[in-house]
Amino acid sequence: MDECGLMTFGHKDSFAIEIGESIAGSQGLFALNIWLLGHHVTRVDNVAYLETVLAQAQKDLVENRNLERFSRYFTGRSVVEAHLFIQSTRDEESCHFDIEDDIYAQQQILNWGPNTDNVACFLIPIAGTLYATVQFYDSEGEEGIFYGKMDAAYFHSVVQGFIDGGKKRLSMG
Repeated sequence: MDECGLMTFGHKDSFAIEIGESIAGSQGLFALNIWLLGHHVTRVDNVAYLETVLAQAQKDLVENRNLERFSRYFTGRSVVEAHLFIQSTRDEESCHFDIEDDIYAQQQILNWGPNTDNVACFLIPIAGTLYATVQFYDSEGEEGIFYGKMDAAYFHSVVQGFIDGGKKRLSMG
């Protein structure tokens, strides 16, 4: 924790989570900032019930998912095409709708409730490389699908650090 009370896990240019001070007069509300590939994911809503977000973050631990399970669907696709394919599995108008039950859930990251409702983020393995993708659904000016390489162990360590640090922050009262 720094002198301002911030707990930061990771690096903003790749992936980082920052727990700020508790919100005055609230029970369990904290400032929460998340960056993926240098993009501020929680720019629309950065106040969260920390205990709830910590529970949701457990699902993002790499050990809890098989990122390669659906990799056959990404073969021959660009990262952007793979991102759009994943989204199409939830679109009732798409020929890919429900092609497999868990593609979206298996690849999705940072689905942490209202704080991340404005964004779709995925981890996508293509040709032996893991990519993270970010697409915003708000009107804050960033359009398109952003992507970059992501190390699975690094991603896992940032999420685990956030979970451990968040629990410590909550225990401090």
